[in-house]
Amino acid sequence: MSYRVGIDTGGTFTDAIALDDKGMMIIDKSRTTPQDLQQGIFNCLDGIAKQLNINRKKFLSETAAIVHGTMQANLTIAARSGPRIGIISTRGHKDTIQLRRVRKDNMWDWRQPFPEPLVPRHLRVEVEERVDGRGEVVRTLDEASVRGAVAYLKKMGVTSIVVTLIFSFLNPGHEKRVREIIREEYPEALVTLSHEVLSTAGEYERFSTAVIDAYIRPVMAGYIESLQKSLKRSGFKGQLYFIQNNGGMETADVALQKPCTLVMPGQGALPAAALVAGGLHGAKDLLTLDMGGTSLDIAIVENGRSMVKNENVVANHRFSLPVVEVDTLGAGGGSVAWFDLGDTLHVGPKSAGASPGPACYGQGGTEATLTDAAVVLGYLEPDFFLGGEKKLRRNLAEKAIKEKVADKLGLDVVKSAAAMYKVSNSVTASGISHAFTTKGYNPHEFTLCAGGAAGPVCALRIADELDMKRVIIPKYAPVYTSLGMLGVDVRHDFLRHYSSLASDLDLNAVKRIYKEMEREGTQLLEKEGFPESQRTLTRTLRIRYYGQFRDLEVPWPNGPITKQAIAEGIANFHRRHKELFGSCNEKYPLEFMKFGLTAIGKMPGISIKKIKRGTADASAALKGKRNAYFEEYGEFKPARIYHGDKLLAGNVLEGPCIVEEKMTTVVIPPGFKMRVDPCGNYVTI
Repeated sequence: MSYRVGIDTGGTFTDAIALDDKGMMIIDKSRTTPQDLQQGIFNCLDGIAKQLNINRKKFLSETAAIVHGTMQANLTIAARSGPRIGIISTRGHKDTIQLRRVRKDNMWDWRQPFPEPLVPRHLRVEVEERVDGRGEVVRTLDEASVRGAVAYLKKMGVTSIVVTLIFSFLNPGHEKRVREIIREEYPEALVTLSHEVLSTAGEYERFSTAVIDAYIRPVMAGYIESLQKSLKRSGFKGQLYFIQNNGGMETADVALQKPCTLVMPGQGALPAAALVAGGLHGAKDLLTLDMGGTSLDIAIVENGRSMVKNENVVANHRFSLPVVEVDTLGAGGGSVAWFDLGDTLHVGPKSAGASPGPACYGQGGTEATLTDAAVVLGYLEPDFFLGGEKKLRRNLAEKAIKEKVADKLGLDVVKSAAAMYKVSNSVTASGISHAFTTKGYNPHEFTLCAGGAAGPVCALRIADELDMKRVIIPKYAPVYTSLGMLGVDVRHDFLRHYSSLASDLDLNAVKRIYKEMEREGTQLLEKEGFPESQRTLTRTLRIRYYGQFRDLEVPWPNGPITKQAIAEGIANFHRRHKELFGSCNEKYPLEFMKFGLTAIGKMPGISIKKIKRGTADASAALKGKRNAYFEEYGEFKPARIYHGDKLLAGNVLEGPCIVEEKMTTVVIPPGFKMRVDPCGNYVTI
């Protein structure tokens, strides 16, 4: 038997799923331990091994691959717990990261300060050199000034140095020479060159991204190497992969070279998770939703493809590597109820987190959360939380809601819990609607795929507010992102700046760019063990109408680089511009901005074992009935309770009813019907 394992470290829980070579899934969930993220990982591995009736060492010895999404980099930036780093920049440009382009919480409040840069001004030093916008050297590098800068930073105790010279992406010679001098003068220092992190235009974006890479590098190196050693000691002999920001994955050894690819990883697997479930029903236009304990992540999949953007903000710092476009809302099981100055009820974005957690956890939490409301409304069975591994305390949930919400509203505890549930769902639906409309899409035309431990509790109410007709709740919803990690390929993105009017495009220059990128991509995939038959290289270009501020990324053909191939890319641009903005002008001058390449290493697909077939009658899985509150009735009514693991393919569930899975609960309100599909997923009918 051979296993592939996906592990996602979230803000509240660490989720894991093991998939064997016959398509059988084993899942586990453990509380995230922020002080030591590995503890949550190994708790999950132990939990899976226990379910298989073997020990951890035996399980890991039979595991071929582990794919991991970690929040370590994000935590380091948010907590500002990285190393003391310095910057060497071109004369006159050390304040680039201070001047910056980054939004504030309230852009109109001039009294609110911008977030402090990760590198204070006294650790940013300048050297004499200059390369112009054509990549030509205007002033040669003054090596004496470099040695002086290095001596100063060494004296100041920095352990990492970022070299951010202007226009280095066009001519990296000076940055490379600075690195050589640093190694001569201060060999202990880690060195990051901005053109190696982001080889394209955008001075602030390149500087900021390079600083983030340097800031997390030693922390991530320690985390990755420690995890590798711990897994090896526990018997793991397979390959450790990490999920990247771009939705692909990479081996641990490659991740060590460029840790900034791991800044926003977990979200990258959301589209893949939706495509696994949606693919069973021919759905290619999907809204994927992952609602956990702390937040709710949403992503749009259009025609089977996820959306990727290059302009992102991480803990108020600009980050410009490709990232799967995910909108995060402050809604989760731990979302806290509160009142504003106008006595209006809100739920979230503040969360009770893993510790102390919701009041019903009995861990000292006193705030009223969405999980507490679900307990009071009868949606969650206190004795069956996490499959009975944890007992919830209804009396503490009622106490928190009474003190924090009911007394303020002048309502009883049940009506107050119902108000919390409705407010949370309405605000979530509003946030999703905003994300759709700003991109020009209509939620009505998409299928909602709802994951996360808390997602199935709220999914049908949210879909109803958005007028979405089809909802899929995966059987693996509680470890939604973890399974998505097993459905992605190894991926590496390359981008080169090349600005030219279409009429002046130099095909030989384009050929040189692709020769370089294709060599890098091929070498990287070879290093990761992919034979030629499992390697794919695809090309993109970024283009705009002359005078526009923003460009669009579109694909163009592989093969010989010819005028005809470029013309196909241009046709794709006109088509995409019309799709997004309703117009195009094939006679208007065009400007090429960047050329890109994506190198893909194909991984095995996901095959999920089918469950037994039954009829529409689901009575064999009925556990009994429980009083639950639904707004249609305005009071408690008996709701049928089903055992999720006893349901058969074809069973029909008509609301009001509740399905209890081991680590989540599917709430089906009155007026809704769902059918169990061949893989155990729940689909509206």
